[in-house]
Amino acid sequence: MSFSPISDATSVTLHQALDGLQRRQEAITSNVANLETPNYLAREVAFEDSLRAAIASGEPGRFGITEQRSLAATRLNGNNVNIDHQILIGSETVLQQRLVIQGMNSKYSILRTAISGR
Repeated sequence: MSFSPISDATSVTLHQALDGLQRRQEAITSNVANLETPNYLAREVAFEDSLRAAIASGEPGRFGITEQRSLAATRLNGNNVNIDHQILIGSETVLQQRLVIQGMNSKYSILRTAISGR
């Protein structure tokens, strides 16, 4: 895969990571919203291993985001959303999103410097 100067492997990887984190945040939001819904099984999103493999192969744009239902034990109403776990992974996801955005900002700052010569 060839990259343009603005869309190199680093930029593609950062964008893909942000996409995966966004999907995870959407799943967390859905899980929390359905905390008391009978028979609702929590959604889980994974993408890190796939993104890591895509980066290793030199094609970070070719990764997959998988979403599955949690196999954790359910409560009496058939629901398995654990609010403590959702808050924890939600906080981790927000921190990861901030880190990726910082990386993107740094990348674009370097490009601005290279273009403007200052």
